[in-house]
Amino acid sequence: MKGMMITALMVTGALGAGSAAAYFANDYIDRSVQQRRAEIDSQYTPAKVVVASVDLRPGTFLSGQTVAVREVPRAFLHSDAVLADDWNAVAGRVLSHGVRSGEPVLRSHLAQEAGAGFSSQLDEGMRALTFPVDDEASISGMLAPGDHIDIFFTTNHKNESVTVPLLTNVPVIATGIRTVTNSSYVDERRASEYRTVTVSVLPENAAKITHAQDAGKITITLRQPQDAGPIDVTRVTKTTLLNGDRVAKFVPRPRVEIILGGS
Repeated sequence: MKGMMITALMVTGALGAGSAAAYFANDYIDRSVQQRRAEIDSQYTPAKVVVASVDLRPGTFLSGQTVAVREVPRAFLHSDAVLADDWNAVAGRVLSHGVRSGEPVLRSHLAQEAGAGFSSQLDEGMRALTFPVDDEASISGMLAPGDHIDIFFTTNHKNESVTVPLLTNVPVIATGIRTVTNSSYVDERRASEYRTVTVSVLPENAAKITHAQDAGKITITLRQPQDAGPIDVTRVTKTTLLNGDRVAKFVPRPRVEIILGGS
């Protein structure tokens, strides 16, 4: 009898231990599953980040018109992405790298220096030169960034007015404050009221334009977008106008000689 009681107690203890082990095992599994589920959920919790609202080129200023806020799962979020909470710290900064529409703006995309954005639009070896223009020289305000122009120079030579081509097919990179990268965001009225034009030229050509402004008058003509050919003129004077002389084709040379006065 006593042996049966001992056996019963052992069986009961074994069942109890088994039940307890099963209980704690299930509890451990449940807690592990919940913890893992929480970790997964946290990875897919959306974070509000700053993204490009349109394709942005280098030199673009970050503003409410160039960027937007979107929700991105944290699992797919770049560690360098600009969060919406950090917007005030980057507003007004300039991009040194392009960003496609919808892509998050990264801190590595931002220019470190104030001038780095606009200068990134220049090809290697080129210089940005700004010079004043009036309504006539600016094609009545119709010039726009991205246009190409020819520049003519008029001065007096041997008591006669003469006009010669100074530079041809020169790219315009800014009109006033309007550039290729911000043209969509500058007020239309302000964009047409510029008094300066900025072009991209070689250093020696920058010197030519600078000297021509002081020595005579600069006139701008606008090129058709696909026209990259030479212009059919070398020089025009009163004599050629009165006699109807045909002028020879102008072929751009590395140097353009400007003769002033009798020297």
